[in-house]
Amino acid sequence: MNLVLCLTEQCNLRCTYCYYKESQADRKTVMDDATLEQAIKIALDRTIFFRQSYLNITFFGGEPLLRRDAIYKGVEFAKAIVDDAMDKGKISKNFKLQFAVNTNATLFDDEFFDFCEREKFRIYLSLDGPEHHHDIARRTVNNTGSFKAIEKHIPRFVKLGAVALSTVTRAHVSTLFESVKWLHEQGFQSLTTSVDFDGKWSGEDFDKLALQYQKMADYWRECREKGDKFFLGTIHDKVKIRLINSRYRLYSCHVYNGAIGVATNGNMFPCTRFITSNPNTHYVQGNVFTGFDEAACDKIRVFLDNDKKECEGCDIRYRCCAHECACTSYYTTGTIEGVSPEVCTHERMLAEICDTLLEKMA
Repeated sequence: MNLVLCLTEQCNLRCTYCYYKESQADRKTVMDDATLEQAIKIALDRTIFFRQSYLNITFFGGEPLLRRDAIYKGVEFAKAIVDDAMDKGKISKNFKLQFAVNTNATLFDDEFFDFCEREKFRIYLSLDGPEHHHDIARRTVNNTGSFKAIEKHIPRFVKLGAVALSTVTRAHVSTLFESVKWLHEQGFQSLTTSVDFDGKWSGEDFDKLALQYQKMADYWRECREKGDKFFLGTIHDKVKIRLINSRYRLYSCHVYNGAIGVATNGNMFPCTRFITSNPNTHYVQGNVFTGFDEAACDKIRVFLDNDKKECEGCDIRYRCCAHECACTSYYTTGTIEGVSPEVCTHERMLAEICDTLLEKMA
């Protein structure tokens, strides 16, 4: 089970492409200790219900390092209740409890690095590339670039095996490959890029992006041929799903029985991008204090069990985020059943590049 805890909707950045800029527009609410503890309890119970052997807890925001106190409390509380469940025979002694943090990295210091190292945290780091590329969209509340606050810590992020997450807007396209290569040269061995689908991508924009993806694919292949196991999720995932003849919903999608996203007010959602404390919202799966709304959960299960009618006959549908990913569908169309033409175009283009890459590697 993957538990994502939105500790705060507050953030010290105002990234232009933030997908929470509307659903968490006020940037005020924080999660109290009672909600934090109850969320961890209900996630462990759900893990036991599905007979799963691990619980991953990701501290999320907003910017979660604004709530370091809650991160420290959450780790200690989770370790205590997992130990208790083991003692009572509810879970195996081999049960794995793991922690992660999604962060913009601007608030790290030696103390928190030491904590992450001690607790074996997985760090997901929002870093788009070198300064001229990163600062295009990742701006502070005062509209200054955020790269300088991160730069000095890059060697330690690399040492801890942080995953670099880079977002691509139309303004980033021309320097995308350069930035991916730069990140790898800094020592990052795992990174992925994701597109900001804002409904404004033109055919010309996609042509530029295709050129960058082609360079990325060739670079990834060169790294692999040299024995460098560089993980570039943008290319790797498309290639692997084709090779193992699987689909995204089996390979990496965790909605329904694999993920719980908890908002600051305790409302539960099927995955990360749904999370909001707004009272009038969609796909609420229940609340940590009242339990799961199984009828609401069942709607997600139905999504997982059925293909979208618009995608019938498409030969890449099981490798396509427009068809497979509930999060992508929701944030681009407002519903998990929707299909964004923009995402569809992107996925066809990327699949073709990756298929050609496979032919070269055969």
